[in-house]
Amino acid sequence: MGKHYHLRRLAGTASACVLLLSTAGAQAQNGLFIPYIPPAAPVEHYTNQLAPTTHYQQRPSAHAQPAQRLPRGNVRFQRAAFSQTPAQPNRSLHRQNQTAWHRVFNTFNMPDYSSHPRVKKFIRSYGRNPGQMSVLSARADTFLHMIIEEINRRGMPAEIALLPFVESGFKLDVFSHASAAGLWQFIPSTGRNYGLQQNRSYDARMDPFAATGAALNYLQKLHREFRGDWLKALAAYNCGENCVHRAVRKARAKGRPTDYWNLSLPRETMNYVPRLLAFKELLSKSQRYGIRLPATPDQAQLMQVRINKPINLREAARRAGLPANQLTKLNPCFRTGVTTPRYSNRIVLPREHAGRLLQVLNAMPPA
Repeated sequence: MGKHYHLRRLAGTASACVLLLSTAGAQAQNGLFIPYIPPAAPVEHYTNQLAPTTHYQQRPSAHAQPAQRLPRGNVRFQRAAFSQTPAQPNRSLHRQNQTAWHRVFNTFNMPDYSSHPRVKKFIRSYGRNPGQMSVLSARADTFLHMIIEEINRRGMPAEIALLPFVESGFKLDVFSHASAAGLWQFIPSTGRNYGLQQNRSYDARMDPFAATGAALNYLQKLHREFRGDWLKALAAYNCGENCVHRAVRKARAKGRPTDYWNLSLPRETMNYVPRLLAFKELLSKSQRYGIRLPATPDQAQLMQVRINKPINLREAARRAGLPANQLTKLNPCFRTGVTTPRYSNRIVLPREHAGRLLQVLNAMPPA
């Protein structure tokens, strides 16, 4: 998201709230748009649920539910997905042995701009270092299934799943010089407008689930505002709605075309969309460019648990026989390394180690 330009205020009208609820699976509270977090299942069922599967579960309610107050020590779990039903089911998306990367490439929905000079510039630049692209791809692999699952459900272009490459390099615990934070680089004000709490001990901008829901809500809002033009919506995500509207008015006043490619925008924004489109070209044709993509199956790599007690995440990881930073890397939203049920009772876990971690979390005393 824009590092310099988009300090913005969102006027939440009743009609806008209703439209967002119907299209983005969010909950409006006092003008704030709350990212949709699905309900959790009882912990006693987790053994069966953790078995590998390529089938979708029944879709949960379309609206977010307030966090339930659980008895102390009670843990609940859920798979790493906002919803399990795509907007337009496509059986070819879930072929056996297919990776999440293939799923992204199969649901691209934007025109091919790879021959545009501004895109070719970044294709050449990034393509010179396929090793670094391979490292970035491995980092993205942890979150890709979760993101494309929700993008497919909402019927959005799969190109948006690659946007964190441009924003954060798929790092959760990263801040820009303008105080933008997290996977989707929300600045503080926009994060709060989209329901991402921030205080000294908790910052929801670094919660991969909450921030993904908020970012997609915002992008859908921009897509409507710019009348279905995804390139302008993406530009506005970077520099702000008003910045793009001003550029459109100036172009129109000079009798020039008003599409994204002909707008006079800040330099960062002029490069922002071409960078995304360059990633699309390089990753979707990875073999041509010598980039190694992970062969991880198209299955959830993460899951969430709800627990109503403060937990020292480093201690929990050690007790489960994992590296001490395993959980803090996935949960940097808890700024002290200790969970804060007052603000969020959800913890993100690596799915492959969830069985051990659930037992540890149940047994641990409050921190």
